[in-house]
Amino acid sequence: MDALTTLLLLGLIVAGATAVAMALEARGRLPAWVGVWGPVVTLETENGLGALDRLARPRYRRFWRRWTSAGVAVSLSLLVVMTAVVLFAAYVALTREAATQVNQPRNVLAIPGVNDFLPLAATPAILVGLAVAVVVHEFSHGLLARVEGVAVESAGLIFLAFTPFGAFVGIDEDDETAASTADRNRIYAAGIANNLAVALVAFLALFLLVSTSIAAVSGVAVGGVYPETPADRAGLERGDVVTAVDGRPIGDADDLRATLDATDGSVELTVAGDRDDAETVTLERSVVVTSTLEGTGAGANGVANDSSDAGTGSTDGEPNALEPGETITAVDGTSVRTECEFRAALENRTVATLETEDGSTTVVAGAAVAAVDADGPLAAAGVPDPDGDLRALVVTRLDGERIVDSDDLLETLAETSPGETVSLEAVVDGERRAYAVTLGDRNGEAVLGITTVPGTSGTTVTDLGVDPYPSAQHLGILRGQPVADGLGSSPVARGFAAFALPFAGLIDGFSTANFGGFVGPVAGFYAVTGPLSVLGGGVFAAANVLFWTWWLNLLVGVFNCIPCYPLDGGKLLRTTVEAAGSRAGLERPDRAATAAMVGASAVVVVAILLVLSSPFLG
Repeated sequence: MDALTTLLLLGLIVAGATAVAMALEARGRLPAWVGVWGPVVTLETENGLGALDRLARPRYRRFWRRWTSAGVAVSLSLLVVMTAVVLFAAYVALTREAATQVNQPRNVLAIPGVNDFLPLAATPAILVGLAVAVVVHEFSHGLLARVEGVAVESAGLIFLAFTPFGAFVGIDEDDETAASTADRNRIYAAGIANNLAVALVAFLALFLLVSTSIAAVSGVAVGGVYPETPADRAGLERGDVVTAVDGRPIGDADDLRATLDATDGSVELTVAGDRDDAETVTLERSVVVTSTLEGTGAGANGVANDSSDAGTGSTDGEPNALEPGETITAVDGTSVRTECEFRAALENRTVATLETEDGSTTVVAGAAVAAVDADGPLAAAGVPDPDGDLRALVVTRLDGERIVDSDDLLETLAETSPGETVSLEAVVDGERRAYAVTLGDRNGEAVLGITTVPGTSGTTVTDLGVDPYPSAQHLGILRGQPVADGLGSSPVARGFAAFALPFAGLIDGFSTANFGGFVGPVAGFYAVTGPLSVLGGGVFAAANVLFWTWWLNLLVGVFNCIPCYPLDGGKLLRTTVEAAGSRAGLERPDRAATAAMVGASAVVVVAILLVLSSPFLG
């Protein structure tokens, strides 16, 4: 079921539930403690408020005040950080050439199966985590209100149709207004502080669970299969695990690639995973096109960005005629069946004709360049910017080494040093040219100052067709291990890596796939070990609840630091400005505080709207 179908089905369910609830309310069939506002249903009660008074007894007040006073300091710090994040997100949305998956409007909705980062299979764990986050947040406001002598009139839950959506406490506005600035700040920061505390506890429990009881299975986890490839024809699918090739055990994707490169033609794969029993399938290998990219490239300074979308090269200036799913049968008349044979056929020829069953196309065999940094080493050497035309500039040799594709360029560049002068050969607007390039420096690594696209002149091929799922990497991140690439190994980097797991596949140099928990086919990539193995899938269920509980509590706590009314960040900004105005001797500090809160809220709302509307901006 795709996101649109899921959204339409949910829309019908919500519409039906709303119609029933409104009809019952109109006929007086609902009790007084049930409120209906369209699809939003509230359950409000005064029962249970005694628990707040018990926790707010004098012997606990010192602890709660000290804890939330620390929470105020943390919240104000996060307020500054979140303001910068929101403004930066708006800047990126306005300046980047294409929208990303992150700012698609559907991803604003916290609905599993509709939001790209909330898997439908993880719905129970997500609902538990969300319920914990909102109840903890609102209960904390009510608790600190009672600690500071502010009356709490009611509490309740908010439902969107039948789905738990939030919680609330009704704090007496007159008492709140009469409270001191410090008291109000503690009330506002209480929800944030306790969300962060719950997130920390849940993450520590998750860390202990995955470190002692969950392991990645040996082999290559199949995260996806490219259409019309050998793997697709052999019947492999997401959730399978390739454990052996021709009877030889396989440890990981690199091991699989090395084993395939050492063989010719067809091989026997041992496949486990979602299947009831391991079975052997025959892989009839052929060189199949997985992408032929056209237009402008994308990526960071340096070289190849494997998530880029760009185009291919051709000596006659015509677009590459190849299509994904086509099989390349020969290169300049030389038959090819494997990736190794394909690369070998291109090794000694710069211009090559790629033959398929339906025709052929001629390409410059090298690393296609989408853009040249105007201030980079290649531009300084006199290489013109191709301006997104992937046929205009193709690197064919670097430092004496033949460059067949973008991976070759990366590997060769990794063997050089910043400041070193190297020779570079390229085909520029159909002409072969040579340059002497003094390499630049980016974090200690040599760079050319270019943006390339994956594959040979933008054409990527495979003789397998499997997109490996990084199960071991994701498990390592949850265990607090250093991130291998891209983010570094500091505690902050490791924490960010864990938080970024639901959208990890979108971060360049980080991961190749998102992680939404041990759910669906992904659960088959892991095994329960140790004493808890008797619980089987129950360990995965517990890990999923802990994962989404920590993640959503952290998200709710940090999100509430945004300086926008009615979020806690907006209220904290108002009280902070009011206190500063009083110390400065302003006649009406309350007016200055309100103006600051309204102004900040307007800026934040505009910034968020820019982020959400960027997919529709030309």
